[in-house]
Amino acid sequence: MTDQQPSEHIAEWQRIVQEGNDAYSRRRYTEAELAFIAALRIAEKAALPEELSKLDADEQIAVNTRLAKSLNNMAALYHTQGKYNMAEDLYVRCLDLKKRTHGDEHLEVAISLHNLAVLHSAKRRFADAEPLYKTSLELRERLQGAEHPDLVTLLNNYALCLKRMDRVDEAKVLEERAEKIAPKKSDPLKIISVQYSAE
Repeated sequence: MTDQQPSEHIAEWQRIVQEGNDAYSRRRYTEAELAFIAALRIAEKAALPEELSKLDADEQIAVNTRLAKSLNNMAALYHTQGKYNMAEDLYVRCLDLKKRTHGDEHLEVAISLHNLAVLHSAKRRFADAEPLYKTSLELRERLQGAEHPDLVTLLNNYALCLKRMDRVDEAKVLEERAEKIAPKKSDPLKIISVQYSAE
């Protein structure tokens, strides 16, 4: 970038996001929220049409990626706190932005579909969650392969959703598949339901 000001904004955004991450990991959710709101404001300002018009294509993608991460961070925080409606609005915004930035066939889109599916499951809207899990799984299989370890969390969450819909046999197939590709016990995989992204 030719102008020093934008790079200073990026450094500030990264610093604030890191503060939010640290607070989130310590379960200091009020501090995390304040940091994530501040980071989101910076990211949103950088993504205004008049600001984006000054940038080349690669820089525009970078700006939109930072905004998507900020939206996801806020959504993940609200999801953790049980503020599901607030989280849903942010997850949907994040998904729409990722699709506009990267197209439909991108790993980031699959991650957002999964996050939204987990949220619908938490709200007991299993019929809404199931097609999102299915689409996310199909997309990740195409992009990462059918045996990738990152599929384990998705397979287990999808299976849980199917169980809640009394589709036990289908759930069992997914659970067995997850067991086959999960890392050995000497290298356990931490299972998390929300894939939390930040710089």
